[in-house]
Amino acid sequence: MDTVYLIGMVLSGLFFGWTIGSHYTGAVMGTAFGAKLIKPRNATILIAIFVLLGSTLESHNVVTTVGTGVIETKYMTIFGAMIMMLTAALVTAANTWLKLPVSTSQLAIFSVVGAAIGMKATVFWSTTIVALAITWVGTPIVGCILGFILTKIMDTTMKKSTERIKRITGYLLILVCCYAAYTLGCNNTGNAVGVFFGTGAIKSKMLAGFIGGIVMAIGALTWGRPLLEKVGLSIVSLDLNSAVGAQLAQGITAHIAASLGYPTSMNQAMIGGIAGAGLARGIKAIDMKVMKEIVISWFLTPVIGGIVAFCLYSLLSPLLGVK
Repeated sequence: MDTVYLIGMVLSGLFFGWTIGSHYTGAVMGTAFGAKLIKPRNATILIAIFVLLGSTLESHNVVTTVGTGVIETKYMTIFGAMIMMLTAALVTAANTWLKLPVSTSQLAIFSVVGAAIGMKATVFWSTTIVALAITWVGTPIVGCILGFILTKIMDTTMKKSTERIKRITGYLLILVCCYAAYTLGCNNTGNAVGVFFGTGAIKSKMLAGFIGGIVMAIGALTWGRPLLEKVGLSIVSLDLNSAVGAQLAQGITAHIAASLGYPTSMNQAMIGGIAGAGLARGIKAIDMKVMKEIVISWFLTPVIGGIVAFCLYSLLSPLLGVK
């Protein structure tokens, strides 16, 4: 039976990684797509390449946090990890289908905590959870500040509106989007494969990151278009300078969080960057109706994930005789 649960955990984690890859295409390449600088297929190919690089090279700290930093390692069972990842994957897939950006980092952590409460495990509330909460609150704020500052810098350095300047700025935006995709790999891969490391199924954090990067890349390539269009066409109307400012703010904010081992929301970092860039241009640049819809989803979805994980574990563990 342990083999069945192991297979279930691996498949659930890979499924979650696939949904993460498909879910964040808009967050990392939406500005370039919205500016008509890149076609959807080319956008998803670039995302796949840079996500894999970030996952392999710099996802180690987040892998450690999700795998061993939220609950005591002795409670990170194969069955529990399967429930955690399956919950996170299903809720993320539902949000992608509804074209609602959500924080998969918050969802992953809430799913781990929900299952942990169901198994009566020790949760590191005063250390890891508090640090994560501070990171999540700070992410859109830092993103907003950086988005405003970077947009102003872009306006100063690229103030001439010649065709050559526009072309250079367009290439710069695509480059910044590639950096955001790299950061996605650093920041979010551990959410899906951290439990592989925490349960001892995979001993190498780099290997776990590489495997996560592969499935995230496949997710971007196979189901990445819906949210690419949602973010690129529906949320804001940014000029090239402010798009570079917003996207770079997102990448820097999420990269710092990942380097500290605290996975944060790429979507929240992006929305913060967009808000800052929008403020530099005037509040009318932001579609407030869509923004409100996304913010509500941020608060509801992780809570739903935690509740679902708790209920699934509480119902299935006695039914299947799991202690």
